[in-house]
Amino acid sequence: MVAAEKKLFIDDQKQRKAVEGKIGQGKRHYEFGLIREKFSATQGSSIVMNILLMNLQKLLKLLFVFFDVQCRLLVSCLRHQRMNKEGLILQLTGA
Repeated sequence: MVAAEKKLFIDDQKQRKAVEGKIGQGKRHYEFGLIREKFSATQGSSIVMNILLMNLQKLLKLLFVFFDVQCRLLVSCLRHQRMNKEGLILQLTGA
């Protein structure tokens, strides 16, 4: 039973470390450390809004990467089609 408890403790520590890392990131980049609200309800609302902001910024970065890849793929396909058409025209004219 001691080994199972030790494994559970280690798993809890890993999860705690990840959560504390996100809180630290929020303090550095999103000003969690500057929360000035007096009441616990308004403090909670402020924290939730900051977490929402963090998630939206991450989503925005992912969407940007997705659209960037899609645009590059589209441009590549259009260039390939144009090159194929030009090659076909050259073949038909006998050049």
